[in-house]
Amino acid sequence: MMDKHGQEITVKINGKERPFTTDKPIETNILENEKEAEPRPSASFQQKKRKKRSPIIGALNARIKSAIFSIMMAVIIGTSFGFIVLNVIPKEKEHSGQTLETELPVPAESKDPTRQAAESANEAAASSFTVSVIQAGVFTDREAAAAYARQLQSSAIPVVAVGEKPVALFIAVGSDKQQLQAINERYKQKTHSTYIKFLSFASTDRERKPVIKAGEALYREMAAISAILLGKGDVHKEEWKKLESDYKQFISQTLPNDDDIKRYVSHMKAAYNLLIAYKTNQQEELLQKTQQELLEALKSYISVFPLRS
Repeated sequence: MMDKHGQEITVKINGKERPFTTDKPIETNILENEKEAEPRPSASFQQKKRKKRSPIIGALNARIKSAIFSIMMAVIIGTSFGFIVLNVIPKEKEHSGQTLETELPVPAESKDPTRQAAESANEAAASSFTVSVIQAGVFTDREAAAAYARQLQSSAIPVVAVGEKPVALFIAVGSDKQQLQAINERYKQKTHSTYIKFLSFASTDRERKPVIKAGEALYREMAAISAILLGKGDVHKEEWKKLESDYKQFISQTLPNDDDIKRYVSHMKAAYNLLIAYKTNQQEELLQKTQQELLEALKSYISVFPLRS
């Protein structure tokens, strides 16, 4: 374009009209303007570059990562070890303890004597009279029980039926279970099944007449001697002497006017006479008859003093 002051040429650079002259300074300015127009990297990008290039910050980041990794590994290892300690080791100890108990059972003699005495006293207080019997079955039908009782008697086995519903059959009596082991082995061959049972009776001193108290000591003595002899055991002279002493104490007591107690006393006297007869002639049949009388006496005793449940 031309104005009235002189001829002037203009050109468009980057959308702007600029005068075109041959002066170099103007060209230089144009180049400088173009350089200024070039995009420059943002300050944040440059700061990131500086941060990445900083060795101190890189080392610090590496240490932080290492510390976090170490803490996580410690937590994992600690948790795993705790799980092993809580679950695996106690089971191993428990298993080893059970093995020791199985291999080394504690004998009964090793119990504390004081504790044994206390237990015996408690048992005596809980029950005034205890015996053990061999039971040959329990029946809901009394007729079936009577039929089986006759079968046992035909095999020379003493028997008595006790109770109503159910009916239990007792075929031997002793002062404790151990005395009945040998007899039980003999009777197993002639019976369907047997079971050695401990009996205890719920009675108080006020309910027990003097003849009953004396009879309990005599009964246990006769039951023990007859059971031992039937099992092919030996009875010492001192036991026979004690038997005679207990019997004298028993027959010296006043007999109350009670049918069950009268039957009890009658069977006790018969059992004693049969046992003394055996001492003289050693016939086993007399021992079986002694046991039969003792079982009948026990049935009468149960009529007066019920079994403890």
